[in-house]
Amino acid sequence: MRAVWVIALLGLLLGRGLTQESPKPPANEKPAAPRETTLSFAGEGERWWWTESAKGEPLSPPQKTSDASVAIKLPADADALWVYDAKTGNLAQLKVADLKEKTELTSDRFSHVARVQVNLQAQGKPVASAVVQLTDANGTTHTRVLEPSAEGVLIFERVPLGKVSITARYGDEGKASQETTLKAERETRVPIIELALSGSVATLEVAPKGREGQGDAETPQASRIGTIVMFVIALALAIGVIVFLVRLATQKPQQLGEAMGKLGVELPQPTPAGQGSGATAALAAPPMPDLPPLESAGVDPTAAPIGATATVIAVGPATRIVATQGPYAGQAFELTGDLMTIGRDAAQAIALVNDMGVSRTHAQIIRQGDQTLIEDLGSTNGTYVNGVRISAPTPIKPGDTLQLGASLFRVE
Repeated sequence: MRAVWVIALLGLLLGRGLTQESPKPPANEKPAAPRETTLSFAGEGERWWWTESAKGEPLSPPQKTSDASVAIKLPADADALWVYDAKTGNLAQLKVADLKEKTELTSDRFSHVARVQVNLQAQGKPVASAVVQLTDANGTTHTRVLEPSAEGVLIFERVPLGKVSITARYGDEGKASQETTLKAERETRVPIIELALSGSVATLEVAPKGREGQGDAETPQASRIGTIVMFVIALALAIGVIVFLVRLATQKPQQLGEAMGKLGVELPQPTPAGQGSGATAALAAPPMPDLPPLESAGVDPTAAPIGATATVIAVGPATRIVATQGPYAGQAFELTGDLMTIGRDAAQAIALVNDMGVSRTHAQIIRQGDQTLIEDLGSTNGTYVNGVRISAPTPIKPGDTLQLGASLFRVE
């Protein structure tokens, strides 16, 4: 009898287990999947976009678009979408949670300046050291330390548009402040704020541009010497031709006439006495043919006439940079991408890890069609093109020289 009751109980429990419904997932839980959005702009133009996590860490390198719209697949852990307008130098910060399937990005949604440059000077010289605070329109204070290696220049990134206040503290009790307004429409992509300090200020001696490295000084000098030598050679050849023609005309006029006749040039003949009014007969002026080189007069066919300007033959866009001085002397770096960053960080497209004078993210090279530009990214020691420190994207071409830290490059 006890066995019957045990079997009945087991059957009852088994029946309830089969009829019980399986647990359902919470209603608010959605399957993880990449999100997508299509950004549409007011028109075509160069723009760059990238995503960041909630901690502000980039999830992918910036990608370029020139179209009026672009479809973007957002990573699952993306928190913000940043868009950079290359024409204005402004940034748009979009929260991924607020994006729609189609998002229209008008000019008023570009709310930040990508980079703001602050120059600190005293008595016309760069300030050596200071603590600089920039308070933006949102009330957030950004603090930077000015070191002597920065040569009086500080860069603040992602500054909201609107009123900003700059305060510099220096020396024992020195302090200087200035207010300005960052506008969406301005003359330069990187606004420059000049802050003059007074009193007891440590400054730096201004070195002549292009003298920081011996290579920078040698290259322009060699070019100037070569130009002078070529000018002297051309001048000597021209003087020799003139002297030769003058002697030939005075000593052997008949031979000169025959030689010029072979070239298609007819010289005037002397008028016999008693004929005409004594006036010189006019030269016949037939159409001038393409004259061959004056080989008989010793003239180099490639020599330019005096005062002529040499013609520079375009050799096409830059394809690589070759190190001529520094830790990477003799090494070539190919320019294969539309946007290539240069820096001491091993993750950069052109990594100069052995050059301690190069910042971790120093500069970037941008290719736009047949044009190649280099832009400094707020480096400590600056970027130089042909010996001149740049503060904005600067075109480069084969034959130019670049200096980053202790490394000197030739553009090819």
